[in-house]
Amino acid sequence: MKQNQNYLLSHSVALIGLMGAGKSTLGRYFARSLSIDFKDSDDEIVKRAGISIPDIFELSGEEKFRDIEQRVIEDILQGSPVILSTGGGAFIVPKTRNILSNKSVTIWLRAEPETLLSRMDNLHNRPLLAKGDPLLTLTNLSNERKRYYEQADVIIDTDNLPAAHALRELVSALKDRNVLKLEKSVQKEL
Repeated sequence: MKQNQNYLLSHSVALIGLMGAGKSTLGRYFARSLSIDFKDSDDEIVKRAGISIPDIFELSGEEKFRDIEQRVIEDILQGSPVILSTGGGAFIVPKTRNILSNKSVTIWLRAEPETLLSRMDNLHNRPLLAKGDPLLTLTNLSNERKRYYEQADVIIDTDNLPAAHALRELVSALKDRNVLKLEKSVQKEL
């Protein structure tokens, strides 16, 4: 986007996909370029629960985590447009998927499991990858979740795609959908 042009977002944008797809990185970059709020649903869950996501999984299980996640996402999407990065499993839960689909433009950031794994530093903070073979787990998750992720409004392949290029694709897709529009100036320059 050109620096001296102001764009307005008419709807929230929810980034979905597996861990390591670039949701937080691209989301922060995009939100900063628009000067609007960026929210990471996992960060919001930790704030509200007062404990880490691995601890929520260990103490209460995945079902309780998904319930908390759904409520947090619904709360975030009640306000003015934001860029939202969701947890990798959020979009597979029917109620959460319905909320995201009705209250935002959903963008699947798609990447191959090998790419996803290469982007991750600390696997201990990712409960689903903490045990066993992380690549096999990511491959299985990718195969299981693909049918849900394919329901996103927009799909962007992020394999071998630098963040700046992914941002251009995102901006183009949102302009095509009339979600991202150039702000009309009240006064024209002379």
